Amino acid sequence: MNMTCPICGGELKEHVSGCAKCPVSGNCDMLCCDDCGYETVAPKSAVVDFFKRVFGQKEKDDGASRVS
Repeated sequence: MNMTCPICGGELKEHVSGCAKCPVSGNCDMLCCDDCGYETVAPKSAVVDFFKRVFGQKEKDDGASRVS
C-alpha cells in the first residue's frame, strides 16, 4: 500500500531503508516516508479484516486424515 506523505508530498511505503534495522521488520503496519522520515500506521478496516478471517482461504485437505 502506497500513500502520499502529508508532510512533504513524498510517497509513504511499507518498507523503507530504516526497516532493515528494525527488529519487527516485515511484520508491522507502519508506513514511512524515506524523504522526510514521517511515520504513520497503515489504515485498516475491522470489518474487512473480519470477513477475510471468516471467508478467507481455508487449509486444503490433502486426504491424509480421511478413512476410506
